Order: sequence, then C-alpha cells, then structure tokens
Amino acid sequence: MIFRLKKCCCIISLRNGCMISALILLFFQLLAVPIRNTKPCCNNFESILLIICRIVDIIHCIGCLMLFAASYLKLSLLVLIFLVTNCLRALLFPAFLVAEILIWNVDIFDLSFSICGLLLSIYFWIVAYAYYYKCQEEVSADEIPESILRKKGSSLV
Repeated sequence: MIFRLKKCCCIISLRNGCMISALILLFFQLLAVPIRNTKPCCNNFESILLIICRIVDIIHCIGCLMLFAASYLKLSLLVLIFLVTNCLRALLFPAFLVAEILIWNVDIFDLSFSICGLLLSIYFWIVAYAYYYKCQEEVSADEIPESILRKKGSSLV
C-alpha cells in the first residue's frame, strides 16, 4: 500500500487513533446481540455456524485488546495480530451476515449495527496498518548502526 495515513481522522495521532479504535471495536463486539433462535446442541449446521461465529468474535475481541496494548506499548507485533484477526473477521463476515438474515432472523437494527461495525472495522484496519508501519520505521530508526559501535582498529568476534 503506497498511501498510508499520517493521522487518524485528520487530527488524532495514529497511536491515539489505534487506542480509540480498539475501544470502539471492542464496544461494537460486546454490544452484539446474542442470537436467540439457536439450539445449544452441536448436531446441526445452525449450531456449528453459531459456534464458529462466536469463536471468530472472541478472536476479534482478543485482537482488539492486542491493538490497545500495542498502541500503549508501541509494539508492532501486537498490531500485526490485530490486522490478522480483523482480516479473518472481515472475510467471514458475509457468511455470518447471510446466516443472520436467513437462519437467525435478526431485525434490521441488528443488521445495520453489524454492517456499521464492519465499515468502522475496515477504516480502523487502515489506521492500524499505518500505525504498524510507523512502529516498524521507528524501530529501524532506533537501531544503532554497527559502524558506530565498532572503534577503528578494534575487532569484534
């Protein structure tokens, strides 16, 4: 990606934007309405799909917490974990959306809430991606070149 954001929402730094986006996505994830029309057993397609949906939701919550920790600690590895979990959720979202409409019979408010969360998630992924590369650049700038560490005439083995 050649174009990367320099700020979140044109005024907030990427670090603070990642903290805010992690909290917003976690808020959306926790406010998701539990699906009521499923049976607790795992012997039909509906129940298996529900379990997969909940596992992906839990993984995404963990990814959101990793993004918050990454923006606090400035660790690019934790941002990468968020990027992967958010991609996983975005890729499986259409299947879960079809299941919500056809199987679980959720209302229009819940569907609009889910779609709004996905759109925010895509923008926040772009912000986290920019922050990931900013962390990578800061780490490479902080590394001290080997030539400075070595004195002339000395040999390090």
